[in-house]
Order: sequence, then C-alpha cells, then structure tokens
Amino acid sequence: MIIEIEKEFENTIKEIKSEIEAANCRPDILYGDLYTVIAVEGDASRIDASHIENFPGVVRTWRISSPYKTISRKVIGAERQKIERPRNSVVIKGMDGLERIFDDNHYIFIAGPCTVESYDQLARIGDELSKLADKYSIRDRMILRGGAFKPRTRPWDFRGLGVEALDYLDKVRNNTGLPYVTEVMAVDMVDEIAGRADMLQLGTRNFQNFNLLEAVGKSQKPVLYKRGIAAQLDEWLAAAEYIALQGNKDIILCERGVKSTAHGDYNRSHIDFDVVQAIKERTILPIVIDPSHSAGIASLVPYQFLGASAFQANGTIVEVISDDSERKHIKCDAKQAVRMSIYEKMIQAQLEIEKIKIDFSES
Repeated sequence: MIIEIEKEFENTIKEIKSEIEAANCRPDILYGDLYTVIAVEGDASRIDASHIENFPGVVRTWRISSPYKTISRKVIGAERQKIERPRNSVVIKGMDGLERIFDDNHYIFIAGPCTVESYDQLARIGDELSKLADKYSIRDRMILRGGAFKPRTRPWDFRGLGVEALDYLDKVRNNTGLPYVTEVMAVDMVDEIAGRADMLQLGTRNFQNFNLLEAVGKSQKPVLYKRGIAAQLDEWLAAAEYIALQGNKDIILCERGVKSTAHGDYNRSHIDFDVVQAIKERTILPIVIDPSHSAGIASLVPYQFLGASAFQANGTIVEVISDDSERKHIKCDAKQAVRMSIYEKMIQAQLEIEKIKIDFSES
C-alpha cells in the first residue's frame, strides 16, 4: 500500500506510522517535493484504506501491484510527482575494524576457495588475499569466501567439511581480519552459521527455498543471494522479497550465469550482464557478479570479471587457488579456480578501470 500525504501534516504522518506498526507492518517514509509518501511493507491487507483516507492531509491511498514491493526502487508512479527510494548500502565490518560497503560508490572483491577442504588450504589463501589487500590498499574492500556446506549435483561428490570448516573460517578471520561469507543450505543451520559468519550466502539451488529465505531474513545478517540457474528477473526479485519482508534489506544480489541455448562446451552457463542495470533501475539492492560459476573455465574468468566493471556491478566473487599445483587436488570446481597471480592482475586491471570516469546516463 502507498499513502500520499500533504507535506505540512506531520501529525498525520506520525499517527499513520503508528497505525501501520500496530498492524505488524513497517512504514517506509519518503519525502518528495510535493507530498510525503508512506510505503507500507508487509501484509497491507490488514490496514483499512478507507480509515487511513479519513486522516487530515491524506490525498489518496492505493495498492502496489509489483511482486517485489519492499525492495522496489520506484515506489510511486503518480502524475504529480515521482519518488524513488535511495539505493541501499550494505555494510560488512571485519575484525580489523574496517567496513566493506556494497553500494554504487564502492567495488568489493570477494575471493577464496570454492570449498574449504583443509585448514592449511584456507589459511594459505586467506594470508595471500590479506597481503594483496594491503599491497593495493583495498583491505576495506576485500572479503574471504569459502564453502563449509556444498550442494552438489551428484550425491557422491565432496559436499564440504561442515562445522569443521566454520572453525577454520573463524580462525582465518581472526588471523587476517578479513570478514567471510559462506553458504547456508538448511533452515536448521541458519542460527549456527549466522552466529559465526559475517555474511550468509544463498546459492542458486536454493533460490526459491522460501522457508530458508525467510529464516535467513530473520537472522538479520547480510545476505549474498544468487540468481536461480534458470530464473527470470521478476522471479528472482519476488523471491528476494521473502528475505526483505523479515525486516532485512541487507541483500546483495549475485548474477552467476543462467542456463540457456547460448552456452555449450566452451563455458558453463550464460552470464546476463544486462541484468546489472535492470537491478539498479528497479531495486534498491546492490549486485555483484560471479564470473567463476558463469565461466566454468579459469581462462575465461578474468574476462567476465572485467565485464562486471563494464556493466557497473558493485563487485565480484571469484574462486582462487594459490598455484596450479593445487588444481589436481581440489575436490570442487577445480577447472574454474584462478591462480592467485592471475587474480592479482585482475585486481590491478580493476583499479585501473576505476581511474576512468565515464557516465553514459542522459543528462
């Protein structure tokens, strides 16, 4: 529901805010040039529109037809004014005291092994990433990734070390100061993982696991939410509403490639770069690119990584290894992991790109 109120009626705004909260909904108050608009988040069917319209200064009310009301950028399409929500900034704070900010003014580097396979492996990669972060003055933009629990296509494939991997992730975070993100796959694991990880990942296979989406939303932890392998944009965003409706808008969307007739044995899936600008125009949420899962081949990852910058994504999440000698021992997605020396070049390229300021928007 949208409620449009004349600007000078501050008491009305306060009273309607109380009415909305009493209905177990949340008011998002937006101040326009002509009117104040209250966007009701939650089940607005509990609110009597005719009762609200009787408050002094209320111009009108109407229902929103969008399937993703809470995260929508454009709240109103009124003839007299247009109001847009400001785009979100999602903040991840590390044990080093620095804030990693996902928004249109920052580019975040997320990197690490696909799956935590041993403490030595994770500690080595964490230390190398920490040194790169310091070398290129991007410590406040670096986040460690590592899977503790892994959904696999075949049940006999390695599915992660589980809680043991969380212990390793905690220890490496303590040693390096880098915050970490790891995937949660089941509702009964949300509390355990949310109590430890800095950010929760929801993978492509769980993109419409609605009970899990709600549980992750209730955790109030930042969420890295991957697109479903064949999800249309509206399906993805409508599913993200399940998280946001729990009062958690700290959601970072992640494009990781979709199945289509446009891919074959030369890559893993089709990466939809165009979705980045669509996300920015339609929602308040930041978006990152996963070139590792879309490419599926290490040699392609740097190019898709650079594509993320060209399309103005808010960051990338990349699978890395120390060197090629590790590749034959990796139990999960060995072909798509890039060597640390290559990842360093990718960082260098990104930092050079950031020196170029080009605005393609119409003035």
